[in-house]
Amino acid sequence: MVPGSSMTFDSEYYGLVSKQKGLFHSDEALLEDEVTRGYVYSRKRLPESVFFADFGVSMVKMGRAGVLTGRSGEIRKNCALVNH
Repeated sequence: MVPGSSMTFDSEYYGLVSKQKGLFHSDEALLEDEVTRGYVYSRKRLPESVFFADFGVSMVKMGRAGVLTGRSGEIRKNCALVNH
């Protein structure tokens, strides 16, 4: 989900983020820290096959994340706000 490559899912994400054209605030925040900024710049030069391999690993990790429910957590009605 990046402007400029809306019809494709590819490694152009890092190129656009490095140009401050990320879609989300969290994309732009990657450039604020020296370590994550270096990561973005290093990733935009790698082959697309590396992007897809990394994405696959990330999806497996996300799938292992536990969901907090009941009194342990909440599903927000609006992602930017805490439910009241």
